Amino acid sequence: MPATLLGMERFPHVPDYGAQQQTQPRVLKAQFGDGYAQRSEDGMRTVLPRWALQFNARRKVDADAIEAFLQARRGVEPFEFVVPSSAWDVTGFPVGTGDGVRTQYLLERPVSPEVPDERVPATGWTAPPQVYRNGVLLSAGVDYVLSSSGLVTFAAAPVLGAALTFTAKGERVARVVCESWSSTAKGFNSHDVSAEFQEAVG
Repeated sequence: MPATLLGMERFPHVPDYGAQQQTQPRVLKAQFGDGYAQRSEDGMRTVLPRWALQFNARRKVDADAIEAFLQARRGVEPFEFVVPSSAWDVTGFPVGTGDGVRTQYLLERPVSPEVPDERVPATGWTAPPQVYRNGVLLSAGVDYVLSSSGLVTFAAAPVLGAALTFTAKGERVARVVCESWSSTAKGFNSHDVSAEFQEAVG
């Protein structure tokens, strides 16, 4: 079972396609007699998503493994979970063009293949991005430094007209807890497991 650098284990099973994500803000509400209600946020992080997941037609050994993982954490110990449909992958994607002065550029990727012009920071890498100048692979730590936010700082400003590109892949990993799950035997060696993961604060 893979573990992260922080020692937190990652949920190793892939849910069925179509996982449902729900978000319900935590709100403190005071209701007054005249129908007036006052609302305020409950805590620092009030919007925590939760995912309703299905693992259908799994072999008994796989269903048992899912339940054993969740039961071992007793609904209180957080673990890592790769958010469904969050994986991204870019090859030779443009970062910018050198002007001989600027040394910092932010790695950005399309929010989705269907919306190529709308970009978000390229974070959550599964491996460090590779950065190129005019098609030549640069050396991390020598030619540039890369921060976890995707900010590239070049040792020397790329020359005027230099084409800067990068290749990388990543995914969103959430820190979650699971407080409820169920299992149903559907037939011989065929089990359905349902579980609800909620993003954990901290």
